[in-house]
Amino acid sequence: MYRATTHTSAKGAILGQRAALRRLGPRAFAALVAAELLLLLGVLVWALLVLLPPATPLASSDDLTPVREAIRARIGGAHPDPLVPVAAGHTARASNLRGFSLGETTYYYYIEGDRNYDPLSRGAVAPSDVEVLLRDESGPRTIVIYRIL
Repeated sequence: MYRATTHTSAKGAILGQRAALRRLGPRAFAALVAAELLLLLGVLVWALLVLLPPATPLASSDDLTPVREAIRARIGGAHPDPLVPVAAGHTARASNLRGFSLGETTYYYYIEGDRNYDPLSRGAVAPSDVEVLLRDESGPRTIVIYRIL
């Protein structure tokens, strides 16, 4: 019978030879921490640029109170807003068709559930090209106010 053993003592090999470890000094450690912080800051800036919308809507609906009141005055007839023929047998208010300017901004609106001739309802602009500013449900009919970007 043939018996062979390959038992070698690993104890002496482990204890006898030590691998040289290289340790970081304080300057190298500080440089690594600074590089990591710069990387995290870069990721944060990139995420903010990618995830935030390009234009932020107005801060609150209180900013749109004059616009909402001007639209209600036009719809209710308190402000002169001529009816314009748009199709056979159909008329629309000029402000609904072309919008109206208040300050330096042109506002558009449509009334949900009614036939509308504003640029968004006619398909003249894409929904991605408008910024909805207010959806006013306080009156008898819901009015959506927007502007074209």
